[in-house]
Amino acid sequence: MSTTRLGRVAKEALLLIRKFMSQGDFKRASDAALKAAEAFKEIAKHSTGSSSKLAYRRARTLVEITKALRHEEPLPMHLVDALDSFFPDEQEPTISAPATDDEVPVPSEDLHEELKTDGTEEPPSEYPEGIRSTYHQLLNGISIACTLVEMLERAYQSIRIMVQNFTDVKTITVGTESCEVNLLDRLITKSKEGVKIRIIIREPEAFGGAATHFQEAVETLLNDAPAIEILVCAQMHIKSVIIDESEVLEGSANFTNKGLSGIGEQATWTNNSEFVNQFIERFDHYWVHQSSECTTCKNRTCEVHPLTRRTP
Repeated sequence: MSTTRLGRVAKEALLLIRKFMSQGDFKRASDAALKAAEAFKEIAKHSTGSSSKLAYRRARTLVEITKALRHEEPLPMHLVDALDSFFPDEQEPTISAPATDDEVPVPSEDLHEELKTDGTEEPPSEYPEGIRSTYHQLLNGISIACTLVEMLERAYQSIRIMVQNFTDVKTITVGTESCEVNLLDRLITKSKEGVKIRIIIREPEAFGGAATHFQEAVETLLNDAPAIEILVCAQMHIKSVIIDESEVLEGSANFTNKGLSGIGEQATWTNNSEFVNQFIERFDHYWVHQSSECTTCKNRTCEVHPLTRRTP
């Protein structure tokens, strides 16, 4: 992901911190602070010198803000001032100017290491529960369903789904373990909260007698969540979900009771920015009919199928 896009992600997350704080929603404010911290950390990785130094300092300050917000109390004044200092003129966050000692307050020493004497700086080494640095995780069994639920709950900006088919999955039970999925309800709720949702699917009629539940699930989303966009693609076989341009789950499981049970399925979760960005590009190419498959496709189901509802 480019530093320009990361800058936009950081700015949007910082604005959401303010919004949720004003509403007294400290849980969502802390999630937004986490998102901003990760964005600045990625910016630092792709920058050099003072730019990298400043981005790391901002990431560490946002770690401290995240910890404070998880106590569900208003931020201390010094952290409010730190938040305001990131872009006081409401402009795009920038990391090009050299950092000064007063520009961003340095978090307390018990949380973070001092800067190295060679002018470089390490990423934040201590995170609140749930905060992860760049990471990959192999999943199977019911953990696929549970991870999907966790990701959907974290979404506050966008959800991109590519899947062959899905149904109104309620609860997944495997042995003594269970997971409340409520897939359609979660998507509809997120859409009503303002999360932008786009879904690419296979045409239901391709599944013959097994198409009924799939068709009903798609129609439910179209009827109950008018803002959700759907694109029907005759070649779709990918199974993935991308959350807020920052994490992706991909694997073999369709979003059905059988698929999300994880029996005979496997998936990978990652927040590696390069890997996530590849999935974003893959999705977006399908969305505007510019993937390699689209250029040779003569079916054109995407353009004529009655379940397609897409804003170019």
